[in-house]
Amino acid sequence: IDFGWKFIQPISVAILWTFKQIHRYISNYGLVLIIFSLLLKIITTPLTNKSTTSMKKMQTLQPMMTELKEKYGNDPQRLNKETMKLYKEQGINPMSGCFPVLIQIPIFIALFNVFRSTIELRQQGFFSWISDLSSPDTIGVVAGIPINVLPILMGVTMILQQKMTVTDPKQKAMVYLMPALMIFMFYSFPSGLNLYYTIFNILTIVQQKYLTPA
Repeated sequence: IDFGWKFIQPISVAILWTFKQIHRYISNYGLVLIIFSLLLKIITTPLTNKSTTSMKKMQTLQPMMTELKEKYGNDPQRLNKETMKLYKEQGINPMSGCFPVLIQIPIFIALFNVFRSTIELRQQGFFSWISDLSSPDTIGVVAGIPINVLPILMGVTMILQQKMTVTDPKQKAMVYLMPALMIFMFYSFPSGLNLYYTIFNILTIVQQKYLTPA
């Protein structure tokens, strides 16, 4: 079994082991994947809450950041020094907003390897048109282009999530640009991976709306 790059292999093996353990009690691998998404969301919730809180603090700093740029715009070194000083005074780590995304990247790669290479998941469906979690969930072909539903649903959940987090009018294009890029990238990926990403996004939306501290 090709579990991918060396540093990804332990994650792939751990994911497959978790799938098999849950599958002992639940026969549908689609439901297994949903439960896996929920468990992962529970584990990463404290980090995501911290990241969201940090992003909100960053937004409140925008007026002060604008003042610094106006004051030290011609002195990049001083601007950087004063910006770091402001972050320190406010107790903000500007990189903390990236941590949940960075954690997800190796998990996505590992899941891709698992769905692509593991015989246990071949021909394992979820319901209705999702008949094989190791292949795209194509419902038909129009003008030679396969119509895959889950990548589009995943993109919609990304748009909803972006609308909740992007408040700067200058960044409104990102609300649609990033989801469009992800749909293009994930369109031919296994439906299991798109199902996982869609469910994880829905859980993140619920978390941001109801569980994230104000």
